[in-house]
Amino acid sequence: RLQAPQRARSSFLHAARSALRSMQATTRPLPAAVQRQQQGPPHGAKAAEVYGIVGYLLSSVAFILWLLWAYTPDWVLQALSITYYPERYWAVALPGYFFLLVLYLIILYNGWNIANTNPFESYYTIRDTIEPPPVEKKGSEDWQTPLSIPPAEDIPISLVSKVLFCAPNART
Repeated sequence: RLQAPQRARSSFLHAARSALRSMQATTRPLPAAVQRQQQGPPHGAKAAEVYGIVGYLLSSVAFILWLLWAYTPDWVLQALSITYYPERYWAVALPGYFFLLVLYLIILYNGWNIANTNPFESYYTIRDTIEPPPVEKKGSEDWQTPLSIPPAEDIPISLVSKVLFCAPNART
C-alpha cells in the first residue's frame, strides 16, 4: 500500500500524463518555421568563429616563433640543442617578399579592373534616356544637414567626364 504523500504524487503524475496525451491528440503540429523560432538560436560556436580564433592563435604563435628565431643569438640556440634552423637572411627576406607580393597583387588587381572597364563610347556606359533626371525636393528633407550623404541616384556620364577630365574652371 502507498502512503498518503506517495498516493497524491502518483495520482498527480497520472493526471498530468493523461492531460498531456489528450493535448497531443487534439493539437496539430506547428509549421517548421514556427518550430525553429521556438527552438531559439543554435548553441555553440559557428565554424567561422572557430576558424577565426584558430587562425588568430596560430598566426600569433608563428609570429612569436619568428621573433625568437630572428633575434635569438646563435650561441643561445645551440645551448638549447637547436642546431638546425634557416639562415637569418630569411628572417628579413620572407617578410620583404611577402610585402612585395601584396603590393604586386594590389597593382595587378587595379590594372585588371582598369583593363576591363568599358570605354566612354561603349554601349554599356550609356545612361537610360527614359528615366527622368533626379528632381531635387526642397523642404522635404529638413532633417538633412550640409554634411549628410545624399540619396543614391544616377550621375550623368557627361557630368562625370567633366569632373574627371576637364579643367577646373570648366566644372559648372
